Order: sequence, then C-alpha cells, then structure tokens
Amino acid sequence: MRGDRRGLKITQGVDRREAMRWPVSLAASVKESRLCFQNVRLVEISRAGCRIETGFLLPPGMETVLRLSGFKALNATVVWSNREAAGLRFAAPLHPGVVTHLMSLPSTQEQAEYRPLSGLR
Repeated sequence: MRGDRRGLKITQGVDRREAMRWPVSLAASVKESRLCFQNVRLVEISRAGCRIETGFLLPPGMETVLRLSGFKALNATVVWSNREAAGLRFAAPLHPGVVTHLMSLPSTQEQAEYRPLSGLR
C-alpha cells in the first residue's frame, strides 16, 4: 500500500465486498425495464449480492428485481455493469441457509444431463 499526498492509504486490488461470494451456475431473470424481464445466468452469490451474466447493459444505480425459480423475487440495486455481466446488491441480506441452498442446486448443465427414471432400462 502507498499513501497519497493527504496521507490516505490507497488499496489497489483489495476486495472490499461485504460478504464472501460463492460460484453457482443457475438460470435466473432480471427486470431490465419497467415491464420487461430478461433471462440471465447467476454465476456468483453471497448474502449481500450477486454477479449475473447478462449480455446487455444495466444502468448502475438502477433498482431491479432478480427472479430465481422456486424463490421469492429479490429486490436489488445494480452496483456495476458492462455488456457481459452485472453486480447486484440485494435490498435485504439473504439468510445464510438460502445461500447454502442456492450453492447446492444443480447447474443448468447438470440438469440437462438428468434422465427420467422411466428411461433407465
């Protein structure tokens, strides 16, 4: 770390996230405009927020909603965004059990590999 001329410490490359993030690969949708939800992929999750792969730009500061199948919609604010991904901060932190459950869900690829029991002979 080095200091600037005011004596403040500059922390380059330091991760200042509030909570540990965990890798996931889950289908989700995010509210892009007043009436439009777009499909996205949830790729990181924490109690405080998440990272999604979008393929489109979400304006930082925009209030949005993240929907995951089987879960209550999550209100969030876009913290950062580029054309490939976006970081969201949840309006209310998730319960640790919810994060653990999301981490244990099979990825979209794993779900595609499932075969019905009737197909096993």
